[in-house]
Amino acid sequence: MPSNTKICIIDYQGGGNLFSLENSFTHLGASTYRTSDPDEINKADKVIFPGVGSFANAMSQIHKFNLADSIIQKATSGVPFMGICVGMQVLCASSSESPIEHDIEIVDGLNVFETHVRKFDFLKIRQAETEEKIKIPHMGWNQVTLPDNSKNPLFKDIENSSDFYFVHSYRAHAKDLKNNQSVEKRFPKLEYALTNYIEDFISHIWNGENLFACQFHPEKSSEAGLTFLKNFINL
Repeated sequence: MPSNTKICIIDYQGGGNLFSLENSFTHLGASTYRTSDPDEINKADKVIFPGVGSFANAMSQIHKFNLADSIIQKATSGVPFMGICVGMQVLCASSSESPIEHDIEIVDGLNVFETHVRKFDFLKIRQAETEEKIKIPHMGWNQVTLPDNSKNPLFKDIENSSDFYFVHSYRAHAKDLKNNQSVEKRFPKLEYALTNYIEDFISHIWNGENLFACQFHPEKSSEAGLTFLKNFINL
């Protein structure tokens, strides 16, 4: 990575733990800076879009700081851009996760990826509980499996189906992306990785160029996570 390149971390002040992410990049020798300024995001050479907490709160904060247009533009500009956890989810079309105070059933996302975020299927949870105890949120280590022959640069030097760390109750489902002509037109080289917890869900999306999004937390994922972040630095 060029010495004068700093990684922009979008801080929409939604309660995300940015310190562990910043520390991971510092450990890898990369410089970062936080911003909630749309102009700073527009000028950035590399962007990380992290997030924890609820989808609705994240979208509320994004609109409060007038970040939506800048995030969408930057995510689709060709500049290296990665959403993490809720940062991945709000890049999707919508979510059924909405606190009571919002008084709505569906919260619109940024619709960069035309898929919808829903809670894990409770019917499948009840069926699975006859054999093993299934808990929500999905929290802990789980495998991330790429398609065969994937060239995803963030997984360079990472064995396929390696474990990464997850904390979430809602997930994006692959069925929204399969045979979707609109998605194929926008991102003809798009591919996604799957993780199984009760059912398969999307744990990573790559548009085939420089846009990435992951449900897991690379900054909490030990050596595989550090390699993943190092690969982002080296884009």
